[in-house]
This record gives sequence, structure tokens and C-alpha cells, in this order.
Amino acid sequence: MAEGQERIDKLTAAERLASADQASNKMIAAGTSSRATLFVYVVLGSTAMSLEHVLSPKMALALFAVAVVAALVHYVIMRSRAKMRPLLSSSATYGWYAFLASMIVMCLRFWVAEDPWSIGAKLVVSCTALWHLLSSAQAAWDKDRVQDAQEMAV
Repeated sequence: MAEGQERIDKLTAAERLASADQASNKMIAAGTSSRATLFVYVVLGSTAMSLEHVLSPKMALALFAVAVVAALVHYVIMRSRAKMRPLLSSSATYGWYAFLASMIVMCLRFWVAEDPWSIGAKLVVSCTALWHLLSSAQAAWDKDRVQDAQEMAV
């Protein structure tokens, strides 16, 4: 009888831990910006970097206007969400991904693209690299927020 009760207690504890983990992940998803917002910023930044040598002032202004609209939409969406509490300990993984993304941006600035094929190649390379690094940074940050919330005493 004791073995059966111990097994039930372990299953109940495992279910409660799984439930707490799901609730933590749901809380993080509800409090942070979406991947779609990050994707919009990556595409806008990659487009600006790819076209920096051939962009007319009117097109630069149009690209800037789209970025301002995206920032305003992001602000309105985030304003209605619950405020996130600050992390007690920062993530080294998040920092490394952000550092690598800034290094990629610096390296892409040296690539002068003036013909359509090189502009397209630069756009694809910059979108792919920045999306991978920045989405990985956001995932590491979300993981650290969940871990920090679970370690904090209630």
C-alpha cells in the first residue's frame, strides 16, 4: 500500500511541476513581444543594410516611416500587456547571441552591394543570420526568465 501511495504522490508531483512549467511558459509568452515583431524588425534592418549604398532619400524616408509605424504598433500592443519584472541574474547566452548579432551587422556593413544579385544575396544572408541569432537570443532570455521565476521563493 505504501508503494502505491508513493507512486501516486510522485505522479501528482510530476503533474504539478509540468503544470507550473506550462504556466511559466504561458506567462512569458503573454508578457514579451512576439516573434512576428522581431521578424518585422529583422526584415526592416536587413533591408536597410542591403540597400544602404543604392537607396534614394525618398526610399530611406519610406523605410523609416514603416519602421516608425511598426514601433508604434509594438508600443500599443505591449502597453496592454502585464509589466515584466526584471531578471535577478542576466543570461550569458543572451549576451553572446546579442554580441554575435552586432558583430554580424558590423561585418555586413563592409559588404558593398550595388547590383541586384549582390543586394539580394546580402538581404538573404543578413535576414537569415540576424533572424537566427536574435530569435535564439530571445529564446535564451525567455528560458532564463522561466528559470528565474521558478527559482524565486514565493
